[in-house]
Formats: sequence, structure tokens, C-alpha cells
Amino acid sequence: MPVTVIMHKAEKYAFDMRRLQEDDRSFFMQNFGCVRKVYNQYVDFLYQKLEETGYTGGAPLPALKLPEVSAFKKEYPYLKDADSLGIANAKIAFETALRKFNEECDHRTYTKRALRRDKSGKEPLSFRGLKGMPRFHSKAHGSFSYKTNCQHASPDNSLKQDTVRLVGNRLYLPKRKSGVRLIIHRQLPQNAVIGNVTISMDTDRVFYASIEYTYAADMDTTLRDAAIKRDDSILEKLIILGLDYSQQDLYVDSEGRKANYPHYYRRSEEKLSRLQKKLSRMQQGSRNYNKMRFRIQRLHKKIADQRRDFIEQESCYLARSYDAIAVEDIDLRTMGETLTLGKSLHDNGFGLFRKALQRKLHAKGSVLVKVDRFFPSTKTCCCCGFVNHDVRLGVSSWDCPKCGMHHLRDENAAVNIRNEGRRVFLEYFAASIQEEAKAQKRAAALSTARRRKSA
Repeated sequence: MPVTVIMHKAEKYAFDMRRLQEDDRSFFMQNFGCVRKVYNQYVDFLYQKLEETGYTGGAPLPALKLPEVSAFKKEYPYLKDADSLGIANAKIAFETALRKFNEECDHRTYTKRALRRDKSGKEPLSFRGLKGMPRFHSKAHGSFSYKTNCQHASPDNSLKQDTVRLVGNRLYLPKRKSGVRLIIHRQLPQNAVIGNVTISMDTDRVFYASIEYTYAADMDTTLRDAAIKRDDSILEKLIILGLDYSQQDLYVDSEGRKANYPHYYRRSEEKLSRLQKKLSRMQQGSRNYNKMRFRIQRLHKKIADQRRDFIEQESCYLARSYDAIAVEDIDLRTMGETLTLGKSLHDNGFGLFRKALQRKLHAKGSVLVKVDRFFPSTKTCCCCGFVNHDVRLGVSSWDCPKCGMHHLRDENAAVNIRNEGRRVFLEYFAASIQEEAKAQKRAAALSTARRRKSA
């Protein structure tokens, strides 16, 4: 049954660089620098306090009372010229980094860079090298973004209109009264309410605006209601697809089809190698060096855009064609660190593909089912259920010793993933709904705490 729900979404638009005024360009660059400055001030404050207390890791960070942003504005007056909400969001981003380090990290593991520097004698191990520790944002490493929130018009205050609004193809931002022209590829819904906008500059030196908004949409909650009520009758009508990760083709589905991923990085690898060889022979910091570095950055950006475009189209087709999709919850980070699998894994972007599927299925009222990574999908016969432990990595096909059925490795694994996904669908979907509700409560509580603190 369709039910009207509030959806959260974001659209990324590029600014029309041909009509971007120099004042707008310098304003964006100024905000990037000011936000980076404020964030680094908080990182420096944290490091000083940790050195004073003798913190060496092994435990969460002690509670700290962070200075207000106004204190930095008094010390650095040029911060007053930037967007005040963008600078305030820098403090929120730092608080998020602190909370993430305390809740998600083990406070003992060091980064590979810290271990290498300690081994070479350049820098001994300290709390600065712990994984997840907030670090300084660097201009050289592409920290060019800031986020501003929309203050909505209300009869109770002096605002006559929203501070952030999209009128036609012009985006109006705080301190940009004339608006900035965007290249609109997809219009926002008519009932969309803008929450915040993130302005960023990519490696191709093009400015982008990521608009986060909410809107009312009709969602078919048949599957969600069935998961909450644990209605097994829905499983008979469920059209589900199983996907098995393929290093060569991105995936092989349970119906025997392959994605035939074009391998954009492999296609451009020879050209990229040639440009990098030229770069290595140039003098660092020279004009030709910077020009060649920019060419390499643009090529990497093109590869990433090609990959993202393929993933979005493929995930959109699958989400529209099936009620639910099951994939294996493989450890992509560990696989990406291996010499034989890492390059192909980063090339095809299977992690981005799973996120895109999850986002699109959630919008239609379904879920992406992640089957346990220890489920023997490759070694199990999809016909009789026999587990053949003789199947090893690199075997493309095998015959079942029990029923004699001949199996193609990836296709058989996809069928097993589909069957397992159907079996755990209701339980998995119900658990995901509960996690979603908990996340909404945490976000609401955090928002309320921030309002009380600001008041």
C-alpha cells in the first residue's frame, strides 16, 4: 500500500564556470580556507590538551570543553568575512570526528604511515598516529569544501525568505545576494525543502553544489509491513536477485548474466603511466610540473566519473526490475589491500555499487540483503545443498560429487546467495528497520542537544 513518507536526498550540481564571477570564485576559496583554518585550530587545541594530560592511547579521549568559534574570530578577524554557518559546521565536523574516534576505534592501532615513520626513525609513535585520530586538513591534499545551512523564513523572525534557495538555475547562498548560476541536470521535486548545501571544488578546478533536501514521496510499504509482521506469505511473490562479486565483470547474477564492466582504469592505465613518467622528469614546483599534475588529476577525475555513471545506471536498472537484491557481505577493505585483487577491486567500485543499490532499494520500500560473508556460497551445490570443500580460489567450474551437476563457480554462488537472501529476508529487513529507527532517534537527540547548547 502506498504511503506518503518524508525522503532525504541530495543532488550535486556543477556551477556554470563560464559565467562564474571572479567575486564568487574568491568568496568560495575564502570560505574553504576559513573552514580549514577553524578545523585545524580545534585539532591543535586537542593535541595540546592531550600532550598536557600525557595521553598515549588505549582509552577514549578525555572530555574536553572546546572553545567557541567566536574566540577564533577575535584572534583572526578575517574569519568574519566568511559564511558564519560554514565556520560553525567546521566545529560540528570536528565534534563528529571526536565522537567517531571514541565510539568506533580501538585506540591502540596505528596507521601504516606512523609505523613506517617510526621504523625509519623520523617520528616516534604517539597519539597522533592512532587510527581515526582527528588530523589537520591540508590545502595541498584537496580540502576544498564548506557546508552552509538553510535558515527558513518565518513570521517570528526578520527573515523574509530562505537564506538558501534554488530559483530556476540560480542558487542563492548567504552573502551571495545575486545568486550563482548552476548547470541543472535534474530539477528538485516541487515540494522539496532545502536543508543544507555543500560547496566544493574538485581536482578539475570546477565548483560543485551538493544540495541536501527533504520531500514527500509515495512509498510502497508492503515489504516493510511484511517484515515487521514476519509475514512469510510475501516470500512466494518476492522477486529477488542474487549477485556474486566478480573481479572481471563486477558481478554475476543468479540468472547467469554478467555486468560486463568496462574497466575504465585499465583502459586509461597506459596513458596515465605515460603522463606520470613525464611528471617524474620535471622539476617540482615549476609551471610545466603543475600543468602536468593538473592533466593527471583531470584524467583520474574522468575515470571516476565514468565509473560512477556506469554504477548509477546499472544499480537503477536492477532496483527497478526486482523487489529485493541479495549480495555477499565480503570484506572489501581487506581484499583491496591484496596485490592480486586490489587494483581490479578499486577499478570496478563494487563498494559504491552496493551503496547505490541500497539507496535506490530503500527509496522504493525494499532493502539490500547482505548475506553473511562466511556463508559457503561458492562451495555449496545449488541443487542438492552438498558442500564441496575441495573448491578453491581460481576454480571456474566444478562437478558436484553427490548429484553430479556441473556448476559454473560464480553463477552457482549467485544462486546460493539468492536462496539465502530469500530465507533471511524478513529477519534482515526487520533488523534494518530497527537500526534505522535508532539512528533517527540518535540524530533527533543530537539535534535537540545542539539547540539547547546554542540557546
